[in-house]
Amino acid sequence: MSVSYYIILNEFAGGGSVKKRWPEIQSALDERHVDYKVVRSAYSGHAQLLANQFAKAHADDTPTEQPRYVVLAVGGDGTLHQTISGLAEANLEHPIPVAYLPVGSGNDFARGIKMATNWREALNQVLNCTAENWLTVGSFFDTNKQARGIFTNNVGIGFDAAVVTSANGTQTKNWLNRLHLGGLSYLAVIIGVFYNQEAFPLTVHIGQHRDIYAHAYLVTVTNHPYFGGGVKIAPPASVSDPNLDLVVIEKANIFKLLFISLMISMGKHLKLKSVHHYHHNKIHLIVPSIEYGQIDGEEMGGRYWDTYFETKQYPFWIDPTI
Repeated sequence: MSVSYYIILNEFAGGGSVKKRWPEIQSALDERHVDYKVVRSAYSGHAQLLANQFAKAHADDTPTEQPRYVVLAVGGDGTLHQTISGLAEANLEHPIPVAYLPVGSGNDFARGIKMATNWREALNQVLNCTAENWLTVGSFFDTNKQARGIFTNNVGIGFDAAVVTSANGTQTKNWLNRLHLGGLSYLAVIIGVFYNQEAFPLTVHIGQHRDIYAHAYLVTVTNHPYFGGGVKIAPPASVSDPNLDLVVIEKANIFKLLFISLMISMGKHLKLKSVHHYHHNKIHLIVPSIEYGQIDGEEMGGRYWDTYFETKQYPFWIDPTI
């Protein structure tokens, strides 16, 4: 049975560059006689709704050795996040596999699974895939908001979340995206966040162990090494590992923070005294002050945090070895 692709297209991803690229992608699909249907994400959260509706519409499909449908997210990490969130919310006994064409600004998930970031090569890794690939994704439960969700990349509190919020709130990101330099949009606002982001109290619970940090600055729970458009925040992390990685960086003076940034670029920061690394399948974080959050590069807003993180598995229709 051939696979039919339900394509969720986010033409706004990559600062609108996806809209210009879509005719080429569509031509490549047609040349290969791919069976597909396209729906367009029109607003924030729309991709999640579309994916959820599609999953529910096929909840009674009889499972076979090869899936009848694959939901293909065409956009960036945010598009993938919304798409897989909508699919997971349907809670199907036999989940519909998700695929991803990384044509956004950050494309960290593609890096995290060693997928091609060139869209033509990435499309081959999707279309030539022959079996589901079950990968680890993160999940969270926010006790304050009684809200659940999943993430493919990471959830950040503090510095990186403030950078995401600042970058998304400026025209710099769209300008850099048009120049195919979307990853630099985060660097463009980083100096201002250095000065404005205050330290905050953090409690980390891992099993029966508890650590308290009075001056946390950057807190990231991640599913793979990358965040912020290619920054390797947790080099050992892997989507093939049933654990999550937590990186906590404490507040320091500007010179020490710049040194930490340099060490991050070299992948040697985890050994620093003010950097703390955890590796576990269940993590509980408490922040009693209102701090910004980001999930897969999408803003979560400011909130108090009493949040549990753990892992689950989801089927992807991507073969990065091709």
